[in-house]
Amino acid sequence: GGQNSILDVDERFPRVQIEVGDGEIMTYGIPTDQSLETVNPLSETSIQFKAKAHRNDLEAIYLWKDGEKIEMDFVDSDDTFDYYQKIIELDSPDDEFDYYFIYVDGGKEFYLINGALTENFDESKVFHYSKDAVEPFFTPDWVKNGIIYQIFCDRFYNGDKSNDQDFTEWYYEGVNQPPPPGKKLPPNKQYFHLVEDWYDVSSLKSNPYRHDGKPDWWSFYGGDIEGVRQKLGYLEDLGITVIYFNPLFEAKSNHKYDAVDYMKLDPHFGTEEEFKRFIKEAHEHGIHVIIDCAFNHTGETFWAFQDALKNGPDSPYWHWYEFKKWPFPDPIPANFNPADYYECWWGVGEMPDLNYDLTLPNPAENGIKNIDDADPNWDVVNYILDVGEYWIGTMDCDGFRLDVPNEVPFWFWELFRDKVKSIKPDAYLVGELWGNATDWVNNNYFDAVMNYAFFKEPVMRFFAMRSCSAKTFDRDIKQGLLAYPIQAVQCMMNLIDSHDTFRYLETVKGDLDKLKLTMLFSMTYVGAPHIWYGDEVGMMGAHDPDCRRPMNWKYTEDPEKVALRDWYKKLIQIRKQYSCLRTGGFHTVLTEGMVYAYKRSDDNCSIIVVINNNTEPAKVSIPIESGQKSVTNLLDGSSYNVMNDVVALELPAMSGAILK
Repeated sequence: GGQNSILDVDERFPRVQIEVGDGEIMTYGIPTDQSLETVNPLSETSIQFKAKAHRNDLEAIYLWKDGEKIEMDFVDSDDTFDYYQKIIELDSPDDEFDYYFIYVDGGKEFYLINGALTENFDESKVFHYSKDAVEPFFTPDWVKNGIIYQIFCDRFYNGDKSNDQDFTEWYYEGVNQPPPPGKKLPPNKQYFHLVEDWYDVSSLKSNPYRHDGKPDWWSFYGGDIEGVRQKLGYLEDLGITVIYFNPLFEAKSNHKYDAVDYMKLDPHFGTEEEFKRFIKEAHEHGIHVIIDCAFNHTGETFWAFQDALKNGPDSPYWHWYEFKKWPFPDPIPANFNPADYYECWWGVGEMPDLNYDLTLPNPAENGIKNIDDADPNWDVVNYILDVGEYWIGTMDCDGFRLDVPNEVPFWFWELFRDKVKSIKPDAYLVGELWGNATDWVNNNYFDAVMNYAFFKEPVMRFFAMRSCSAKTFDRDIKQGLLAYPIQAVQCMMNLIDSHDTFRYLETVKGDLDKLKLTMLFSMTYVGAPHIWYGDEVGMMGAHDPDCRRPMNWKYTEDPEKVALRDWYKKLIQIRKQYSCLRTGGFHTVLTEGMVYAYKRSDDNCSIIVVINNNTEPAKVSIPIESGQKSVTNLLDGSSYNVMNDVVALELPAMSGAILK
């Protein structure tokens, strides 16, 4: 948005020394309000109190509750902070009490009260807990216990050839004919077409109809909802419990992020009744269904935008968009730049931005949290809320993956969450946010995000690139555990690739050992494991559209691919069998070089996962709970004796163990 800042650091500014016992507390970055960052109702009667301090800056933190001084438990550290918590069990959901936090260092007490961390106690600023003062943040249990499988519908399976694309819709006029034989497309000319051979993926790297060697973004393969329905048995056998569809709206493109109509399933995917039957059948297979929605922009083919183009400022939908110039040139010149005439997503004219605020321009409108500070465009807002109601209510979907939500105002997402949760309280709302998303993950906006920052990126560094040690990986991965409320962490979408990235196996140059070790971690870590369709059978693919190749249903002809799918299936079965791997605690056991071990535990079970990310065998000694005489590796059934509360392992290169 053209906003910049400068960090000026030199000798004019005092240096801050952080150490235990100096009687001083560094207060910068420590929250002093009553929010999910400091008090988090895990249930009606189980309340988690949280506090943090700069690393190695104090001796202890206490929770003062109704006259009782309770020492808080140290949880973990990241690069900057030490984290503490104490879980208080209430006698009744109606319990109320005053509380505050006491930071102790060097014989001094500092009081964290409303708005301050100070030596000067002010009784009028203590916090008050009640069920009304702190709204609970509930996230769907079916996601915490789930395995997510992402499907790009056009590329999964063609189950009904009668609905294949024929490109007779009005928006394909002039772009549905190939160039003459022996000729190439003129510059800026499109050619939308159906690829007859499901396994012909050559054009996804280089379009044979173009001069410039760029890939073919305009090809369709005919995948549809009936195709996914026919493969529900495949998904159930693999262990999938959640299907995440890329957009299904009617649209000109194969990716469907350029909606023609949000209230209409693309007819080449199926009919409304077919989709309803599919949802019902998926639910009968124990599979929930979420769909991808891009509410920042529509397609240029969208009915409201077309009306605005036709009628200009006289259109009742003119204010749905942010037009800069009118009228458009007629005819449209070859060098026409749509972004000069209207706001559009990253300058892409096929995706005009919706206008949520009648006063603030895009993108300034997106940072507004309080609706009182906005001038809502209620025609747009109410329409999109109706879209949410249609897919959750009428079509019975189970949630939404929300595309570029940081390019839509905060206050809108609060309305959207209220609408969706009022219809289906356990619906899943997950945002596509690539960085730290703490502002979005709470009871106002989203249950979770696609975990690029705190899962994919650390995983790529440690497993794919092998560019950091286990100790560094542990530090990086824990940032995500500490950044968000635990109920959000448990339903983070933990991905290693997607429709927006290289396929993981492409990144690691076909190294199946790296992929298998990565999935061992994914299936035993905190959060919902995500699988981009076809990864389980070793599909490759570089940047889109190459990463969106048709599903390889010939995998059964290749024993290596069958074995890879069996590995995925085994890991999923183990995760499903042991609750501690899904919603249990996480504790680091060992970080030695490229060897990483951690414990997952709850009241039902305790499991230690050991990963050797070395290219050589590794001998490791793992501490085991006192009194245990042996452990079993759930991956192969082998048993190991425990001597003096330690189990000695020799792990082959690029391998791991799940010890129970």
